[in-house]
Amino acid sequence: MNPNEKSHKRALNIIAAYGAEHSAWPEEERGATLNALQSSDQLTEMLSEAASLDSLLQRSARVATLDGAYLAQQIAHRVPQQLTLSQRLSRRLEVVAESLSSDAWKPALAASLTLSAGLAVGSTTYEPVEDWSQAEHYSFTVVGEEY
Repeated sequence: MNPNEKSHKRALNIIAAYGAEHSAWPEEERGATLNALQSSDQLTEMLSEAASLDSLLQRSARVATLDGAYLAQQIAHRVPQQLTLSQRLSRRLEVVAESLSSDAWKPALAASLTLSAGLAVGSTTYEPVEDWSQAEHYSFTVVGEEY
């Protein structure tokens, strides 16, 4: 590839990348690109196409308007907040209070209290039996056998 072809190809790349505005081109390559433009009709045609594209882009450009306060508020609402100890304790107490307000725990409490009372009474009134003869006599009588 000879130097003219290289500069021609480089000029094509610069126009394709930076558009038709000379000030947008890299300073160190601006002179070589302008020289290549003077010697090539293809580059001149590409420059005019890039100029029309640049003008269309400039006409259709929209400027984004952002409300900084609104944006900050939206971001702050989406960021999870660290709860203080009192807030965490309050939430846990609310959950416990909610669970106690339902009636699901009442039957379980009644059954456990009855069981506890039976165990307490049974363990305090227990008298060990050393003579099992009466118990054996009664059990064989119920079964219908003689002993």
